[in-house]
Amino acid sequence: MKTLAKIALFFLPLIGLAQNPDKTFEVSILLETSPENAWNAITDFSNFNTWDTNVVAVKCPEDVRNNQICQMISNTGDIIEVELVERIENQSYTIRYKLSSGNFYVKRSLDNKDQLRFTETAWFTGISKKTFEKYKGDNYASLMKNRIQSFKSYLEKDFGK
Repeated sequence: MKTLAKIALFFLPLIGLAQNPDKTFEVSILLETSPENAWNAITDFSNFNTWDTNVVAVKCPEDVRNNQICQMISNTGDIIEVELVERIENQSYTIRYKLSSGNFYVKRSLDNKDQLRFTETAWFTGISKKTFEKYKGDNYASLMKNRIQSFKSYLEKDFGK
């Protein structure tokens, strides 16, 4: 019986960590512009600071491609290396950066089925929700919603409808 209790005590925390449903965030918005304008805007890394309040600057080589490292300067002054892990021309890209013992991913995608939709999906792996909140705050979904709305405003102002 003691052996069963020890096994249960060992696996209980692991089960709790595996059951964490709050590791993915997703926000979408409809855009009133051409797919080309939207793609140019979400891949214009030099202008991220005009619609993402957490970014001061992003420095990437001109020829952006998969597995390329870029540097982002955050509003806290931190310089963060960001890896472009996947880019599908005119459709989506995914970036990754490390947080302590885990990874944080952001995928930005365009879907033009009925109407042009911009979606941002973010998720973290290898860390707890508490560690994630230490780095990103406890209301990341709200931050994403504000960022995507700022992107839409930026797009309509600078790229026109």
